[in-house]
Order: sequence, then C-alpha cells, then structure tokens
Amino acid sequence: MPNLYSNTGDGRVQTPMAPAWAAARDATSGASVTTSNTSSAYFTEVSRFGGRGGNQYRINRSFMYFDTSGITGTVTAATIKIFGCCGPADGSVIAVKSTAFGGDGGTALAASDYSRIDGFTTGTSLAGNATDYSNTITSSSWSTTGYNDLTGTSDLRTDMQNDNVVIICFMDYTNDYLNSALGSATTLNYGAYYTDYTSTSRDPYIEYTIATGYGDIVNGVASANIGKVNGVATTDISKVNGV
Repeated sequence: MPNLYSNTGDGRVQTPMAPAWAAARDATSGASVTTSNTSSAYFTEVSRFGGRGGNQYRINRSFMYFDTSGITGTVTAATIKIFGCCGPADGSVIAVKSTAFGGDGGTALAASDYSRIDGFTTGTSLAGNATDYSNTITSSSWSTTGYNDLTGTSDLRTDMQNDNVVIICFMDYTNDYLNSALGSATTLNYGAYYTDYTSTSRDPYIEYTIATGYGDIVNGVASANIGKVNGVATTDISKVNGV
C-alpha cells in the first residue's frame, strides 16, 4: 500500500485566551500559528483555566494538506497515521475536511484558517454539518510512543481520488467538535509529530489502497485505468455477462 506524506507547511492554530467557551470555540481566527515545530503536546487541545478574574478558555486545532494529484484509480481504503507524543493523553481527536491553506495548498497556514472547516457552524455541534474524514479516538486510546490510526471515511477516499489536494483539520472531538463546554478547569490534549521531524519515521501520512481493476484489457483499455462499468466500481464486480 502506498503512503502519502503531509506537506511541510502543516501546523497548528491556537486561539487567544477567551472569557467564554463560545468566544474560543466559535472564533473566526486564531491568535497564533505554529508551522515549524517537530512536535507539540497540543496537536488537539481544549482548556479551561480558572481564577479570581473568571474562567478563560483556549483551543488548538492542527492542519495538514496532502498532494493527491498523482492518485489514479479508485481508493478502496485509507488510514490517517499520526505519531503521538507528549503525554498524558487525555483528549480526543477527529479528522475533518478543511479549506485552510487557501483551499488548494497554495498559501501558508494562517490564523484565519482556524475556522476554515467544511460545514463549520457556530453555536452547535459539527455532527451532521462537517465533512468527517475519520473515526474518532478518545481518552487513553491515544498512543504517545507510536502511530495512531484514524480510519478514513468514504468522503476522504472520494476526495483523494477526485481532488488534487486533500486538506485536513484535526480537532478535539468530545468538546470542540461536539460543542460541549468544559465544566471545570482542565486541559484535555493529544500530542503528535509534524512533518518538520528530522526524518519520515514519525511524520504524518495517509496509507491507502488503490483498486486493481480487472485482470485483462477491456475494449482496448488497460485494467488499471478501469474504475467503473456502467457506474459500478470494479471492486464490486466479479463477472461481466457471466464471464
């Protein structure tokens, strides 16, 4: 199975300290952008800080983009691989479709990319609104010493085979994605490595599989170039006209 590595422009956007959950979670822009770290304890994060002056909230979201222009054929499986670090791992994560990096990977990650999530809706859960690219990982299921696997959805596979660039936002699932305000002072976070790591041994990547198609030429077309017959994916066809 081939591997598709994230671009070196990947990184995270952090909100300013905000006096209310909604002010942090629904902010249109972040306060800071980091694209040069090899790793961060705040790959995803939601925090509430208490004090005499009242509560303060902070959120981190990470963004990556992948050049998918070289993919031909039908993507039948995809797994997003993120090497964890920096425990404790008490947060959560989901990968969702984003329009950061200018929407096409043509610009650097910006503070305004914080809210550039496909289908993002303020004041409500993203369930049913955002385009989910993965399953979720929650609580201590996150490894801080190896790769974590996020199983790609059909939306991710479709975009990988149809679009030249796939852009992903990694965000806290339990509170940020579901828009559930933290009820007490705490920090819930996952740590991970980015592509600036000195080798590819801990770099984020997508492991994917391409359908092999038919074993023979059909009407002069090579099997590798046949994805569907009458709208049906070749992977779902065992015979044509009984042959």
